[in-house]
Amino acid sequence: MNAEDKEAKTLWDRILAGVVSKVPSGCYDTWFRPLKALQSNGSELEVIFPNQIFRTSFTENYMDLLREVAGAGIEFRFSVQEKSSEEDEACDCRAQPLPVVRASDITTPDCQQSWLIERLWVHQAVGVIGGSPKSGKTWLALEMAVSVASGSACLETFAVHSPGPVILYAAEDSAEAIRMRLNTLAQLHKISLAQLDVRIITIDSLRLDRSDHQDRLEATLHLYKPALLVLDPLVRVHAIDENVAGQVAALLGYLRSLQRKTGTAVVLVHHVRKNASPAGSAGYNLRGSGDLYAWVDSFLSLRLHQGQRTLSAEHRSAPAFGPIALDLVEADPIGAHLKITSSENAPSKSPKEQLALRILELLAASPEPLTIETLRSRLQVRNQRVVETLRLLAVQGKVQRLARGFAASPQSNLSGQMSM
Repeated sequence: MNAEDKEAKTLWDRILAGVVSKVPSGCYDTWFRPLKALQSNGSELEVIFPNQIFRTSFTENYMDLLREVAGAGIEFRFSVQEKSSEEDEACDCRAQPLPVVRASDITTPDCQQSWLIERLWVHQAVGVIGGSPKSGKTWLALEMAVSVASGSACLETFAVHSPGPVILYAAEDSAEAIRMRLNTLAQLHKISLAQLDVRIITIDSLRLDRSDHQDRLEATLHLYKPALLVLDPLVRVHAIDENVAGQVAALLGYLRSLQRKTGTAVVLVHHVRKNASPAGSAGYNLRGSGDLYAWVDSFLSLRLHQGQRTLSAEHRSAPAFGPIALDLVEADPIGAHLKITSSENAPSKSPKEQLALRILELLAASPEPLTIETLRSRLQVRNQRVVETLRLLAVQGKVQRLARGFAASPQSNLSGQMSM
């Protein structure tokens, strides 16, 4: 170090010693410690900043303090540290920012469609038909396929709002067996099989954890532009471990991306665990990682318990539906098919919906706000269920939280359908 450098260091150390007593330690470490100083001559001190942004912020906020501590006899000259050739090269290779857009600039279609199949499947949704063996999962998937392709009501009840072509991969049934089932359903829907735009993927093995098969499936969807893609069953379209969340997340991420690129609704047929509880949550009974249930936009649950088959639906952005009773009719002259056997087509209330209605009734009947503890005591349910239901009702604008508890919102409608 030459004499000029030593003199510059001594002067700069004196200035910094004066700064330390005038600013908090955190401020000193952030704004003053990174600076370097070189003395050009006896009265001029060159201060070097790490980068231009740092220099701009510093001069706007701390320049007056620096001059005050240095005294009138010191003039400052500012510069930015030069990058080495390696740093320049690294800068040139820096990753580009992610694309963003203002929310107000996002275009929306003139006519937004809510349902693919009313109350059963949301428009362009990804999701699962789940159930135990022999519960009718494939029958339901084929019924949905014929309904969407023909534009006729699913199960003679649920209107199709966005009809279009369907692509189906059925790994556990022969092409001949699928043709026979589709022919039966086409007759029930009063359309000939030849007029039904349902196409079958005939590859022997489809592995969507492989990039080449992913690319081929995407190319197929771009070619035929289906409204619905059915993959039956999920376990036959991959070779991953369904219990490893990371592997499952990667596969589901691909399917979500595929849906967004093509606008095709995706139905996965999947099994529930062997030890699934009939009284437990259907979504959490799905086999494998819990990521699958978190991924779905629409979820259809088929249960076969003590000879009774029921169908329920859950949706991310629409009211839940069911359960309703179904029967697999096998004695019909046309052929086997699923049929609704409930006396009414209206959806029955789920336990979550029933609890929400009971809470609204208590709040509407009370002249004073009710606390969570009061509601839990009157309803005789766990505190967590009350809290979760109140949170959902608040989001829907049906209840409001006040200083002394919860009250029903003025616009709350007890007869309205709950979205639980």
